Amino acid sequence: MKKKLLAGLAVGMMMGAMVGTANAAPMTWTDNITLDPSQKLTWGQSLTFNHDITDGVDGFNGILMGGNDIITDYSILLSLHDDGGLFDGWEIAWVDTPGVIADGFYNFTASSDTFGWSLAGLVDLNTAGMLDITVTSILGDFYVDSSVLTANGNNGCSAPVPEPATMLLFGTGLAGLIGAGRRQKK
Repeated sequence: MKKKLLAGLAVGMMMGAMVGTANAAPMTWTDNITLDPSQKLTWGQSLTFNHDITDGVDGFNGILMGGNDIITDYSILLSLHDDGGLFDGWEIAWVDTPGVIADGFYNFTASSDTFGWSLAGLVDLNTAGMLDITVTSILGDFYVDSSVLTANGNNGCSAPVPEPATMLLFGTGLAGLIGAGRRQKK
């Protein structure tokens, strides 16, 4: 009988712990920018565009924006293509993102190139939900087709946490059920 009582109390405590826990849900926010028609850049020209993840149904609402969403990492998938002109195969594009770590040269041998995150970019995304990207032609000319921002983090929306009185009532009811079951056995 003691085993059943202890098992019932253990189950009640586990259920109470599950009801009383509020966890943030993993979330991914994306923003796609497609330039139609593609924007052509020649030597020395730059194009700056802004990714905004605050719009949409599941828009980002960061802590400093009055919400409770947090971004922990992000990446930029950029698509450029060669125009097949005079310097075909010699194009050099510089991609500038917030901070220094994620900046870099675009690899024209691939159809797209991914750029990682930086602390400055995380700050920008978590404070305003926006990120500026600048593409500059260092050599040759090419087209900027699209950019996709993928930001991962936690959606702060969580289950409501019951009051302590609610948990006490739940535990008392469970103990009463165990006691009633014990009385019926006798």
